[in-house]
Amino acid sequence: MATTTATEEAYVLKVDSFFGPVSRNVNRAAARDPRPGEISVIDVSRIFSDKLSDRQAVADKVRKACKDIGFFYVTNHGIPDSVAKAAVDSTLEFFRQPLEIKQEVHFDHEIEGYTGRNNEQINKTEPIDTYEKFKLQYRPSMDPTSKLPGYPTGGVYQEFPWEKTATVPSFQPAMIDSFTSRLLLGRRLLRICALALDLPETYFDEMVAQPFAGLALNYFPTPKNIPTGTDGEESIEHVGLGSHTDFGLITLLWQDHPGLQVLSPGGDWIKVNPIPDTLICNLGDLMALITNGRFISDVHRARNVSKDERVSMPFFLGVGGKVKIEIVPTCVDPEAEKAPWEGMLAVDWTRKRQAACKVENTGKGAFQV
Repeated sequence: MATTTATEEAYVLKVDSFFGPVSRNVNRAAARDPRPGEISVIDVSRIFSDKLSDRQAVADKVRKACKDIGFFYVTNHGIPDSVAKAAVDSTLEFFRQPLEIKQEVHFDHEIEGYTGRNNEQINKTEPIDTYEKFKLQYRPSMDPTSKLPGYPTGGVYQEFPWEKTATVPSFQPAMIDSFTSRLLLGRRLLRICALALDLPETYFDEMVAQPFAGLALNYFPTPKNIPTGTDGEESIEHVGLGSHTDFGLITLLWQDHPGLQVLSPGGDWIKVNPIPDTLICNLGDLMALITNGRFISDVHRARNVSKDERVSMPFFLGVGGKVKIEIVPTCVDPEAEKAPWEGMLAVDWTRKRQAACKVENTGKGAFQV
């Protein structure tokens, strides 16, 4: 259950962060629809324009969304519908298989591969998460811009054992296409974020040349016996994916059914329902950190509130391991005697952030450092 009661109308939600537990007052009212303009729908077609003025116009809209709530929809993003359809069809086919087949793609380190339901608790003050997932990490072989065969600091990438997913022949090509398309879009959007921060447009380019990035497939089975409150809304004890913030710079999410909810500054859960032909972009803790809090990494959760199985596919884009991260020049407080935190390598940030939210990491993932 999500922590101490503040009043009969609200409760205190604790979320782990790099700086320690953060508390938010949350209204007990049912999740509501967004108010006009609360979660922007941004046409990003002009990010592909050769004109800086076109790209800057998108950046101006992105800036407001990043400062207000850290979530926005992107439309006209350039990823073909066929890529999303192939990914979701293959995802459903994979997760509908018998458990013993899916477990063939389970690895002890849990950085990649399949993990069954009731095996993770992303928020320690809430019940265990009830979804299944599959995770895939970045490799140069999935990056059409990469010219390097391995990790530039001396590690060696290992290819994913795709033969273990051969029971779904379409799975490998669909996942690689989905990963690659969102990697390229994510890099474009980071250029827009740079413009929104009054930085050189290419400021983030080297940081994500070989990024810490991953694609997750989240599968929420058809809900059964969901506990509800007196207003008919699911109770706070029911969790699909618990309340949390993301680690990296940005996340690009595709979802097929309602379920995503983001916490407003006033403590309301806001429904972020799917809109056809859009992706949802939200900021992660690393973006909030390097912008000195100017851009927001907001708390969100996911619940299967439909009567059907639900799929969401978030793509997480962060900074490569040996890149130094620090507050960007345009967000340094000129009146502060010293920075609120010291610069560090991205790999150290990731390890500390994982430790802060008690994520167990017993393996080395896609590459060895």
